Amino acid sequence: MILALVGIVVILTSPWIFLYFSPQTRHKRRLVTINTIVLATTFLACLVMAVWIRSAMIGGPESDWWPVVALTYGSLLMPVLLLAGGIIRNFLMF
Repeated sequence: MILALVGIVVILTSPWIFLYFSPQTRHKRRLVTINTIVLATTFLACLVMAVWIRSAMIGGPESDWWPVVALTYGSLLMPVLLLAGGIIRNFLMF
């Protein structure tokens, strides 16, 4: 349960860190578009992963724990995708 609470903190702070370290540029509209695409893709990937985990665990003996497992996987997936998106964003902007 402690791991799930740590996962919630990671999931809530990762988007803030991603947006906080956005590069300063003259092309604000392009930056907002790239940030929106990266954040939407990340949240969609986490949602797909949670649905996949739910479908894999349903009917099993530990099927009541699928939200905790999905949250744990999400706390690993979200920072990795946002880091990759941030690196790509910085290469596109500079």
